[in-house]
Amino acid sequence: MPIKQIARHKHLAPNTVRRLLRSERPPRYQRPPRPSVAAPFEPLILPLLRREPALSAAEIARHIDWPASASLLRSHVARLRATLPRMNPQPVFQPAAVLVDPGWAECGLWWPKTEITVWHGQVRRCPVLLMVAGASRRLTARLLPSSRFRDVWIGHRSQLQEWGAVPHTLRWDTEGIESPWYFNRVGWDISWDAYVARAELDDVTIQHVGVPLPGLAAARRRLRQYRWTGQSIAPDSFAADLMSWVESANETTGSRPVSWQQERSAMVALTATPELLGIRSQGWVTPSDDGFVAIAGNHYLVGAWGARRKLTVDITDTTVTIRSSGYHAGGFHVLTYVRSWAADVHLTDPQQHVVTHSGTRSEVQGP
Repeated sequence: MPIKQIARHKHLAPNTVRRLLRSERPPRYQRPPRPSVAAPFEPLILPLLRREPALSAAEIARHIDWPASASLLRSHVARLRATLPRMNPQPVFQPAAVLVDPGWAECGLWWPKTEITVWHGQVRRCPVLLMVAGASRRLTARLLPSSRFRDVWIGHRSQLQEWGAVPHTLRWDTEGIESPWYFNRVGWDISWDAYVARAELDDVTIQHVGVPLPGLAAARRRLRQYRWTGQSIAPDSFAADLMSWVESANETTGSRPVSWQQERSAMVALTATPELLGIRSQGWVTPSDDGFVAIAGNHYLVGAWGARRKLTVDITDTTVTIRSSGYHAGGFHVLTYVRSWAADVHLTDPQQHVVTHSGTRSEVQGP
């Protein structure tokens, strides 16, 4: 049958018939090859898995700003995790007991069984950050609003300031510490990676240890011996009781290889580590149409002076400070709220509102 007759019979173009006749196999649809959407992210995922092989796909997605589906990332991470031991085996750290020189410390979380009344009708358990001096066994503990790394860093910075020195080696048990949260991507890189990088600039060694830390384990056992009332109490009351108990425990600690004074003298002076203490929980936000700014899971009201403006935010475990980034509505505003440890609460009554205008500083009512 001629080609043109075949084309009329099958309702095809003659050139299509010629191409099909020249083909060695029956025609089928074949998608042209193209690179996977995950390929450009592989150089970002691999360092995270080398440092923390158990890191979940959801945590990796937050680190690398993953743009595609979660299931695609999970399959890609699983494939890379399977090849990880052959590429770069994880270093095995020796137990902390092998460090006999003074000047180092162990850090990690402890979860008390006592529930904390975080106001606004909410009650929950809050973590406690522990730091134990390696040789003198001196303990410091601080109650935290949450287990997210930013709150852990705020508590850790306060503990270092309390000691007045920075251990030359900090061995971390990071179990239970969540990934960082952000007010805004600009200026909010407060993460484990940033913490480690800053520490290395100041001759402080940070180790993520995969074995039990004897100092932390002993501190947790000692803390379990203390009996709180068992009823829900406020964070400030719990923190005061905790501080009093820790001070008493430090005075009654048994045999120590060295004294606290010897240990502290072997640490790095705070003046030598400005970068490490300089990691601040500071960034900027823009109020919503109803005048609230979302900070740490809650909403804080800002007056008309801050409408549709970028505002600077500084947060601690007890306060939230909102500042105008320029000359806003008649002056420079500094708005201070008591930080709420509850979740999804709208706060409208600031602790203080200071306005500076033409060199004159005055306090005003409301946000």
